[in-house]
Amino acid sequence: MSSLLSAITGISLVPLLLSGVPIAFSILATCLIYMGIQGMDPSTPGSTMFWFLNSSSLVSIPFFILAAEILSRSGATDALVGASNALFGRVRNGLALVTVISVLVFSAISGSSVATAVAIGRVMIPKLIENGYKQRFAIGLVAASGGLGILIPPSVPLIVYAAVVEISIGDLFMAAMLPGLMLGLMLCIFVVGLVDSVRSHYPETSILSDTLQSRRQAIIKGIPMFLFPVVVLGGIYTGIFTPTEAAAVSVFLSLFLSITIYKNTNFKALIDVFARAGSMSATILIIMAATSVLSFILSYERVPNQVTEMIATLDISPLIFLLMVNLLLLVMGCFLEIISVILIIVPIILPTLQQLAIDPIHFGIILIINMELAVITPPIGMNLFVVSAISNQPIGRVFQGAIPFVGIIALGLLAIVLIPAITTVFID
Repeated sequence: MSSLLSAITGISLVPLLLSGVPIAFSILATCLIYMGIQGMDPSTPGSTMFWFLNSSSLVSIPFFILAAEILSRSGATDALVGASNALFGRVRNGLALVTVISVLVFSAISGSSVATAVAIGRVMIPKLIENGYKQRFAIGLVAASGGLGILIPPSVPLIVYAAVVEISIGDLFMAAMLPGLMLGLMLCIFVVGLVDSVRSHYPETSILSDTLQSRRQAIIKGIPMFLFPVVVLGGIYTGIFTPTEAAAVSVFLSLFLSITIYKNTNFKALIDVFARAGSMSATILIIMAATSVLSFILSYERVPNQVTEMIATLDISPLIFLLMVNLLLLVMGCFLEIISVILIIVPIILPTLQQLAIDPIHFGIILIINMELAVITPPIGMNLFVVSAISNQPIGRVFQGAIPFVGIIALGLLAIVLIPAITTVFID
């Protein structure tokens, strides 16, 4: 990296980020300062952002976010939890198991770890505590398992990664399925096998459904939520529609379910839902647009080439390189938002991945799991913030509760790094 770029990054970007300026505007301001010093065409930032955002695949981002918002507000989440509870609630530590299973299903709808943690946490944290689970365990479980929302398709970060690397979103979704289910299964086994120390007491009356009829009614009401990801993801994998079309289908299905089955949506609520989804989508797309200008500058400065040349001189193996990048991603994820990490780091190391013959799909899954750890790691872990908000507990306490689950996710990450076939078995 040139001394000029290094100086500008240190002098302008870091203080801007520390001062609380939104990351998109911090990055864009730094880029504009650099371009002004270099005397570049003032139209370059605008044309670069337009070129990056002018991609049909990015249309799926606001659609998937909107579908998740509609379902969260319609009562569909409560139906999903109720059905999971009726099916699995009587297993050992059944309500903790229900939490993980509900997260797995909702993750296959939302595409966002934050949306998943909020939707499931709003329902499950009070129920877990009411049923005798320790508060720290309850909030930590929701924060950690909610991270699966960015790994299990349709994942918004996976869509962003596919757009940057220019690979098939469908192939990336297919590659993420087994790792996502594997991590979910590991969490299920962990919570079922936990000793009773995770519970402070056993209530005199169970909150589980008491009769066969009530359990049957709960399952019937939740069936549409279990079928939702089957329809959307099945349509993608069978070629019935593209991922972008699948996103539009998910919005249609969400509206249909909320109006006809769950009947908990009115016109005023829909306006609020559309506003929230639009705000969240705009935030993500603005960050992507700003970071695309930074990527342009990095390419202009030949930073990716310099990184590749440095790696070549070190003569390290692909495995050592991946382990080094994992450490870098973990550190970056502690301080930057997920989309920003993807847009900054991927263009830099992509040539090195190609030189070392590392499958970009395999690397994409590794990156996303690192970001899954990042969302439950201070100081910027978003799941810590949202779970803290819905549980009225300090962020530090949420993190303490999530620590055991960090180890489980890290173990799964190591397995995927060492065994690439876990990510490529369905696409080879």
